[in-house]
Amino acid sequence: MSKIVFIRDKTNKHSIRALLAAYEKWFPEREYFVVTPQEALDFLENDDLALFSFLTGSSSAYIEYVTCLKEKLPNINTICGGAHPSARSEEMLKYFDAVCTGEGEITIKDIIEMYDNGRVNGIITGEKVLNLDDFRVFPRKMVSLGPIEVTRGCPSGCTYCQTPQLFRGRLRHRSIDFIVEEIKFALSRKGFADVRFIAPDASSYQFNKGINLEAIESLLYNVRNTIGNNGKLFYGTFPSEIDPAGVSKELVDLLVRYCDNKQIVLGLQSASKDMQKIMHRRSGLMETENAIELFLDKNFEIVIDLIFGLPYETEETYEETYKFIEKWKGKVTIHSHPFDPLPGSKWEYEEATQVPEKLVKAVKSLEGIGRVFGRVTKNKEKICKI
Repeated sequence: MSKIVFIRDKTNKHSIRALLAAYEKWFPEREYFVVTPQEALDFLENDDLALFSFLTGSSSAYIEYVTCLKEKLPNINTICGGAHPSARSEEMLKYFDAVCTGEGEITIKDIIEMYDNGRVNGIITGEKVLNLDDFRVFPRKMVSLGPIEVTRGCPSGCTYCQTPQLFRGRLRHRSIDFIVEEIKFALSRKGFADVRFIAPDASSYQFNKGINLEAIESLLYNVRNTIGNNGKLFYGTFPSEIDPAGVSKELVDLLVRYCDNKQIVLGLQSASKDMQKIMHRRSGLMETENAIELFLDKNFEIVIDLIFGLPYETEETYEETYKFIEKWKGKVTIHSHPFDPLPGSKWEYEEATQVPEKLVKAVKSLEGIGRVFGRVTKNKEKICKI
């Protein structure tokens, strides 16, 4: 008998978790399977439905994978979704039988019903989830725990990012009561100890023309009371950074009062004022340095995200980033990213600029004091292993 099979790896576990929870909502009595790409090669059979989700970094690997899979199982029915397929649906249709663009929680019901009536084919436009509380965070039939998505969308419109284009319109938030109920469920399962959140910007929860400190405090207060001594609460660190524009003394005090993390991730991307404007960033160098000072005052370890090779960088704009690194050397840690034009972003067709050797050396000099991780330039081999 044909099977519904979700292909999960380390890069797509959050999106697959959301799909599993949605699948259980629509088909509570129906079986499904979750396997790794390696396990799937022996587990899948002809006429099964294999569901994939991936980002741009994994796209080449999944194209190669599904090509080999179809050679082995010519009648396998394959569908993909996620950020990359949403932006490159026509291209992905060359390799997969169907492509789902946008959000999948509602549309997975249509996909399964289409499969029951034959095969899933073509481009399927995902329906937007208006109320995130309509879908659980964690599936109930299998243990799949992890960070909780509290906000979908982003108040910023950064030109290098896929999120503003993928999740357009107003921000959507899960309610605190719903989040607490999901945490209670997770605490009843083994392996759940840390509460972390997924949001494009951790300070954007219940954002309303500005940061909503009251809502953030209510979230942290209720989660803290729920987990007690049975877990730890992390906010403003992996997997969700904080936009420096949302940082204030009041926010820092809330994190000190309720949270366990002593590391904060701040998105800067470039220390140039001109580049901040070009990128449509909400915050600039002044807000970032103010946030650094506030967090240092409370003994937080600070990680600063920087992107190297951005379009429109000049010798002058790179010099501003160089001066920033020299100023804060030994006080903050740099997480360096090479610019990679992401499909679906406003800069998807832009080319990277050459990073001055002076700046490359400045970043590499931080290695000796353990104050940098990541890459400044792209690897020749871009395929992300799955």
